[in-house]
Amino acid sequence: MVRHNAGKVTLCFPGQLSRVPDEIGTRSGGGYNLPHPFLEKAWEKAGFDLSSFFFQREEEDRYLNLKLQVTSYLLSMIAFDRYRRKGGKWDFITEHSMGIYAALVAAEAVTFEDGLKIAKGIGLILEQAGEKRPGGMAAVIGLEAEEIKRICAEVPGALYVANVNGSRHFVLSGDVASLERGIELSLQRGAISVNRLTFTAPLHSPLLESITEDVREFMAGFDIQPPQTRLVGHWSGKYLIDPDEIRDFLVEELHRPVDWEGCVQHLLSQDVTCFVEMGPDNALTKLIRWIDRDVKALSYGVQDAL
Repeated sequence: MVRHNAGKVTLCFPGQLSRVPDEIGTRSGGGYNLPHPFLEKAWEKAGFDLSSFFFQREEEDRYLNLKLQVTSYLLSMIAFDRYRRKGGKWDFITEHSMGIYAALVAAEAVTFEDGLKIAKGIGLILEQAGEKRPGGMAAVIGLEAEEIKRICAEVPGALYVANVNGSRHFVLSGDVASLERGIELSLQRGAISVNRLTFTAPLHSPLLESITEDVREFMAGFDIQPPQTRLVGHWSGKYLIDPDEIRDFLVEELHRPVDWEGCVQHLLSQDVTCFVEMGPDNALTKLIRWIDRDVKALSYGVQDAL
């Protein structure tokens, strides 16, 4: 049985992994022995062999981001299923970036199979967008918001703030040349660290408005139900309630920034005292502690789910 301190609990679904965690390959034999039916369904429906992907060298894989997205979805869903079966409780569900697909399944708005199809389908659209107009993303730690905005304004071309993850934790997104210049300026101006992410498309920036109709047309084929748990989107705590509103969110979130700090602050205002990250990593757990050192934040992932 999973127990928590008194107060409300929020389950957090993270976005795309930057790599497959080492524990997965080590403990699962590359995925073949993961004891969960979700992976069996995925091998049948996802269109590629996830187990061999666990062993493949990342630099050799053209579809790395697509596979990382599907893998992230699957591992979050496995963690959630185990958490639920062990008696874990929650009052809210929230998500960061492309963690929305697993969050929708956890909130019973879409089925597991449809969530998998959505994760893969939108991943393919993003791959195609990156091939047509290459871009990228980079995480910047240690600069204030105003300095980040100045850097975006000074860089020629197109550079945007894609994620507000905390008071001194941001993600930049833009075309390749602009992003490289933004990375250079961030380091010159005192950033503690700047890490280039694996994305080849400028996610969460206006540069992706060009795929809006493709995503809208793709999403038209899915049945979406009202969430059965209060589902909080990553735009400053906006609740996702109506199915049509959820469709719009799935379209627009690809070219709008993630306000994770605002989302967490909203949940804290709703008497949330515990955040539980559903997935194999602890990225959101660290960000939540960055935002509020006193709140309880923990990860329920690889060690608990496998």
